[in-house]
Order: sequence, then structure tokens, then C-alpha cells
Amino acid sequence: MITLAWRNVWRNFRRSLITIASMACGLAAIMFGQSMIKSVQYQLVEKATGSITGHIQIQHRNIKEYKFPDRYIDDPDAVEAVLKTQAGIKQFGRRIHMTGLIASPKTSMGALISAVQPEREKDITTMASYITRGVFLGKDPKAIVMGDRMATKLDLRLGEKVVVMAQAEDGSMGAEAFRLAGVFHTGSETFDGQIVYLPVKAMQDLLVVGNRVNHFVIALNDIGQTDVIAQELREKLAGQPLQVLRWKDVDHEIVGVQRFQNALLDIVLMVVFAIVALGVLNTLLMSLFERVREFGVLMAIGARPSWVMKLVLIESFLLGLVGTVIGLVIGSLMIAYFGRNGLHLPLGDALSYFIPFPDVIYMRYEWSSHAFAAGSVLVVSLLAAIAPSLRACRLRPAEALRHV
Repeated sequence: MITLAWRNVWRNFRRSLITIASMACGLAAIMFGQSMIKSVQYQLVEKATGSITGHIQIQHRNIKEYKFPDRYIDDPDAVEAVLKTQAGIKQFGRRIHMTGLIASPKTSMGALISAVQPEREKDITTMASYITRGVFLGKDPKAIVMGDRMATKLDLRLGEKVVVMAQAEDGSMGAEAFRLAGVFHTGSETFDGQIVYLPVKAMQDLLVVGNRVNHFVIALNDIGQTDVIAQELREKLAGQPLQVLRWKDVDHEIVGVQRFQNALLDIVLMVVFAIVALGVLNTLLMSLFERVREFGVLMAIGARPSWVMKLVLIESFLLGLVGTVIGLVIGSLMIAYFGRNGLHLPLGDALSYFIPFPDVIYMRYEWSSHAFAAGSVLVVSLLAAIAPSLRACRLRPAEALRHV
């Protein structure tokens, strides 16, 4: 039966070839879309967590606005002791995030102050790699680093003094002079024009908060372990007034973007599957109308209706199988090419306002999604064959033999 079905598939070579080509191109397009969207999402998360968020954060339990924590952790040493015993952590650091005023001899402007531990920050974020002039924070306790847009607005050059002013916990205004040690360029308007980095110890002295910080930032060896490690930390820190936040809790906007992209991809998948189903249905119906007398002869010499139905279904399955294999090959080659050379998309202009994001997307395989798409193409090709196969098995031999 399989041999006969294979011969029947290629009896009308051009029609079968067009159907197989539509299935292969549809599957290749689906794989390309899956890879592109998942690769954008991967790089979006990678840039967000690698720029400022980290994979996990620990904050005071009463903080509601996670990106701007306004409560301090009273016993950071106890938190650090727990983090040192936690497996799967690449690096962690103490931080103070707050808004303040940055003043140069000529002008002043508001900014987000990110006070970090310089010796650890290079293993948590990639900000040090964006330095274009000077150096990132080092041993100098009064060093400050800012973006080139902010340095231009403040008319500052390396080594010049800048005053940082921020409101302390008791409501008083603290002020301290720093020297510009480095200037970075990320391509993001927010980072280059609104964020400054300075040592956490200097910020603690400015705010007179002792050794307290308002959150910890944690980088993991494997981002896939975020949920597991976050839950383990919650259990270990259960007795303290703290909350353990995953990157998706802090950067919930990215989760919203991912959901939108996934919904858009689902719509594209349904459209492609509909096109594949119509192509298979058209091929089999045309084949059925041309072979009515043939089916009548088969039934007249003893072929059962169920046998005829199976024959049509196998023909459809073979069409789908060939189209799926070719589609997998084409899709894999396309992803491999753009994974090596990168796909240039103007996403940097749209996303770089918020985070540093490149214009080149390096595509990645998503084999679980690709396997689902390939299986779906086969299933759709079989479902599309149900109506023609039922029609074929219901033919009456006497009437079929008289069909012209």
C-alpha cells in the first residue's frame, strides 16, 4: 500500500511538487519566525539582566516599586552569609539605587544613582565593557562613572569634580564631591543620559546609613535556574523581612513584550497551517476527481472502502512527510546562517531608549518549538485528507466505473 501510495503521489508531478513546496516553505517560515522571536526575547532578557537588573534581587518586604527600592535592608551581613552558601550563584553585590541631583560647575540635572561594589560589579553586569573613556570604578573611593550624554550636558571631562546630592533616610540632604573616572556609551538614552555609578561605600557615607543597602543583585551561572534558586533563597531567608525577586518580577515589561510576541507568533502559525491544509486538500481533491474510475475498479475487484480510505490518508501523510523533511532542512540552514552572521533588525532604535540593545540578532535553534511545528504540519496534512478519503471510500463501484 505504501509503494502504491508513493507512486500515486508522483503521478501528477507538478501538482505534488507545488503542494510539497508550499508545505516546506511554510514550515521553514515558521521555524525562522520562531527562532527570530525567541532570539530577540533571549537577547532582550540577556541585556536587561546583564545591564542593571541581574537575575535575582533581594529587597525589603515592604517595597512595592521594585526598580526604585525605598527601604533599607537592616542586616546585609546576614543576607551575604546566606548567599555565600547558595549553589548556582556566579556573583552577588550590594547596591543602593535612588534618585538624586548631579551638579557640575556649570549646571545640574537629575539622575538615577546606582551605588555598587566595584570589585563585584564586573561579574554581575556588563557596564564596564561600555567604557569609552577612562576606567570603570576601581579603588578610588570618590570615583564616579556616567554616560557620554550626561557628561556632555554637564560639560564634564575626565578628572573633573562633580557633586552628588541625595536625600538621606531622615529627610536631610547629603552632598559629596566625586571625580569623573570614566565615561560609557551604551546607545541607550536612559543609560547614557540618566544613570551614574559610584562606590556603594561612598553612597552609604553620603546618606549616613552605616552598612545598610536597599537591595542585593545576584547573577547566576544559569538563568534557567532562576525559579529554583529564588525559591531556595526564600526558604533560607524566611525569618527576615525580605523578599526574593526574579528578573521577571522586576522587569515585568519584558514579560509583557514576550507575551505579545508569542501571541503574534501563534497567529502566524495558524495562518500558515491553514494555507498548508488548503494546499493538501486541493491536491487530494483534484487527485480524487481524476481517479474516480480507478477507485471504482479497485472496489470492483475486492478492495474494501476502508482500504481505499487508508490509501488516500497514506498519500497525504507521504506528502506531509516529504514537505516536512524539506522544510526542516531549509529552516535549519537559514537559522544556522543567521546564527553565524547575525540578522540586522532596527530593534535597537526602538528598545535602546530603555536598555542597551544591538541591531544585530544572532538566531538560535528552538528545537522544542520546531518539533511542535513539524508535527503540526504532519497532523494538518492528515486532517486535510479526511474529507477526500471519506468521499473516496463512499464511492459506489458501479457509478464510479461509469464516471467520465
